[in-house]
Amino acid sequence: MASTSGTTTAERHGDVTTPGQTLAAEAGTKQPRTRIEYRRFNVFHRWMHFLVFASFTVLVFTGMPLKYEDTWWAQWFMDLFGGVTAAGVYHRIAAIVTVFYWSAEMLVMIIMVLRTRGKVRERIPLMFNGKDLHDIVGMFAWFFGRGPKPQFDRYTYWEKFDYLSLVAGTVIIGLTGFMMWFPIQTSQILPGYWLNVALVIHSNEALLAMGVIFIFVHFFSAHLKPESFPLDKVIFTGSLPVEHYKAERPLEYARRVREGTLDEVLVEKTITWKTYAADVLWWIITAIAGVSAVMMTAFIIWSVFD
Repeated sequence: MASTSGTTTAERHGDVTTPGQTLAAEAGTKQPRTRIEYRRFNVFHRWMHFLVFASFTVLVFTGMPLKYEDTWWAQWFMDLFGGVTAAGVYHRIAAIVTVFYWSAEMLVMIIMVLRTRGKVRERIPLMFNGKDLHDIVGMFAWFFGRGPKPQFDRYTYWEKFDYLSLVAGTVIIGLTGFMMWFPIQTSQILPGYWLNVALVIHSNEALLAMGVIFIFVHFFSAHLKPESFPLDKVIFTGSLPVEHYKAERPLEYARRVREGTLDEVLVEKTITWKTYAADVLWWIITAIAGVSAVMMTAFIIWSVFD
């Protein structure tokens, strides 16, 4: 029954929900948007990469100015780190971090070899195999429109090169670096001229490593390719959209479907405002890292041809 005020008894007692209340209730019960992602890297992998990223950056920006000590930009970098002595301290701390992550990675690899009873190629996908050579030829054919793009498994040939060159390069740079860090002890074992040899090897191997990371392989193949630009976040977040994974690693996807293990690596991720805020942060980090890498590379090239 309607009242003189134009409202029903039910409305006055709250028994009827108004349109505004209905919309508010729907908004309150609306489920957050989610998406299925493929978990590619675990916490150990992600922390190891962070240590590589942090230590390598410090080593480059404290070491390269010493190689080009007679340039104005080298002095600027030394001042930025608080002088040559302070830069040397940072360089050695980063070297210790490098030894730590390299040792941890090698320990994990040894455990994997022991668990697989020496069947390294079957259980450690970072080892090169015959398919990698086929993929290299296929990629160059695809570059020039002479064939389809090769289909990849868990790791591509350039990722394997990236990883194994880091392992080998760390040994070379590490040994020569410790020789110069402890010159007296080194001279008690080897002739003194080996310190000069160590300096040349250490300096040029470091320059080569910087070129591989900043120019030739890592930055381009991991971050600057169109499907990942401006940054491939998977090594930081651990997962990526399953559609992206299926397109990039079709052989691994098909194998997991065939073996019934796909559910083991799929996770549900909730998309919130933090997700978009993190994307903005990644853009900022990418810009800083990119500008720094380009700046250091440009300084070195300018010094070589000056």
